[in-house]
Amino acid sequence: MKRTRKSLSWLLLAILSVSAQSALAVPVFQVYIDGATAGTVGFDENTWFTTSNSFDLIVSGAYGPQTISLTEVTLLISVPKGETGTISITGGDGAVLLTDRTPAPGCFYNPNADAGLDLLENEAGSSNGYDAYSDKSFLPGDVEFNNHYPFKEDVSNFVLYGLGDFDKVLNAVSNYSTDEPIAYNIADGEKKIYSVLLSGFSAAHFDAYGYLQTDGCKHFESTWSINPGSHDATYTVPEPASLLLLGLGATTLLKPRRKSLPRSS
Repeated sequence: MKRTRKSLSWLLLAILSVSAQSALAVPVFQVYIDGATAGTVGFDENTWFTTSNSFDLIVSGAYGPQTISLTEVTLLISVPKGETGTISITGGDGAVLLTDRTPAPGCFYNPNADAGLDLLENEAGSSNGYDAYSDKSFLPGDVEFNNHYPFKEDVSNFVLYGLGDFDKVLNAVSNYSTDEPIAYNIADGEKKIYSVLLSGFSAAHFDAYGYLQTDGCKHFESTWSINPGSHDATYTVPEPASLLLLGLGATTLLKPRRKSLPRSS
């Protein structure tokens, strides 16, 4: 009996240890397309892919042990240069198209510049009529995010949507990693689900970034964070010829590959 109890105790400790490690592995921000396939297409590696232009997009923000708040959460969409089209995003707490340089708490701006490109056919955009960005001038000051594909100025233009704050809800966040099976409801935070409909674009890549405040024991710390390259999502049209328009190159088999670029700043 003692041996049985001891074995059960060790088993319980092992389970708790694995759970704790899984929770710690959840990134602050993630983007996932419901029902998508993890794989690689051209230079877009280790991403969740869909070929349907209508889907549910999940954006999540996870709280760590010292996290105080997740604010200014922004959906970042990279689309091929030279293309125009329409984007409809509904659900969650609402998604607001960001086009003008907007002050935010903490003496910073998000976005940090006015939109300079007319890209969306279904949106009025800023007061000057622009609704997108040709380069990364929109990033808040002194921010250097990972430069994963296709979040690159030479291949993409960028559309931004404000998603607001993300609350702390017990066990509300899953780990949508392309490197391992999805681990459901293992971290505190908030998951928001949006209905997305795209037209005109041969591809659209989704990332999320936001303002993270933590309690550093001696003082509060604030920083910007973006999802890792293994926790992003992409829509592509199914035809290989259209994939070339994105500058992805030859289409490869959909098989997981780990990105070597740094995941966040």
